[in-house]
Amino acid sequence: MFDEPLASDAPLRLISAQGAEPSHLHSRPILGSSPPLVSGLMVTAARPASARLAVECFQRQSYPNRELVIIDDGPTDDLADYVAGLADERIRMVRLASTDKTLGELRNTAVANAHGELVCQWDDDDLSDPDRLWWQVGVLHDSGADACFLERWTILWTDGPRIAIGTRRLWEGSMVARREALIEYPALRRGEDSPVAEAIVIRGTVALLDLPELYIYLVHGNNTFDAAHFDAHWDAATLRVEDPNAYLAHLQNRVPVAQALAAVAGMTS
Repeated sequence: MFDEPLASDAPLRLISAQGAEPSHLHSRPILGSSPPLVSGLMVTAARPASARLAVECFQRQSYPNRELVIIDDGPTDDLADYVAGLADERIRMVRLASTDKTLGELRNTAVANAHGELVCQWDDDDLSDPDRLWWQVGVLHDSGADACFLERWTILWTDGPRIAIGTRRLWEGSMVARREALIEYPALRRGEDSPVAEAIVIRGTVALLDLPELYIYLVHGNNTFDAAHFDAHWDAATLRVEDPNAYLAHLQNRVPVAQALAAVAGMTS
């Protein structure tokens, strides 16, 4: 359902199974006096260096009422030790013995351990702008939608590097949703978030936000999808950055992208 690009010039759209309705967004949303708790949901194993950067991006968030739930079934306690050293009560680790559970099953474990009215997918190998939660929660507050996804995001290929702004579609990994709108993740090793997003669209309303710099998706060779999948996204991109090094310097002002590239180099060396 979400492999087809979406054509729109609006910065914010509300979509449902019944169709699409353009909306308007002119400035950063204003949150209410009691912003709801957002639970970031991270599943990780055996890549503590990149996961630390995802944790750092969470700590940098401007949105005030948040927690990060980390499900770690990796073979070492490296990330758990790092989190313990942070002494940040907003970050909670759930260490599991090495298991053969699928990614979908582990995401369900994260949801079960979350306390928030809202939940946010927070992948361990991607980077989020400090204002990501503020924008997406604000959109939910203003629109009354069941979930907010990004309509485009930034894709960074770490070998090169190459940078592109993705095609217009619903990017499942950018989900911020009302907890009651979720269905159970299917027990899949990849693509487990697509049925969840599709169910929200069918049963309710989704806001699509076109601010691609809020999310940096890293293509590093150990993603759940293969190189051909990301080559197709390069071909379909709405924009390919001509000077990636200059753009990396621009991104570094907001997210630890240089550190992410170093972490990837460490994984592959």
